[in-house]
Amino acid sequence: MSRQKISCNVHDCHYCDRQNDMCQKDEIKVCHCSLEEEKEATMCDAYRKREA
Repeated sequence: MSRQKISCNVHDCHYCDRQNDMCQKDEIKVCHCSLEEEKEATMCDAYRKREA
């Protein structure tokens, strides 16, 4: 299986390669993080805050 390219500009996520705006994971799951079903309320389920 070839590696997928996942664009990402969530630079405070541990998995985001900030230099290339790419996710380091091979796959992600997208989920709603609030009751509102809008684009702004959707994010990657694997999000993990980057440590300083």
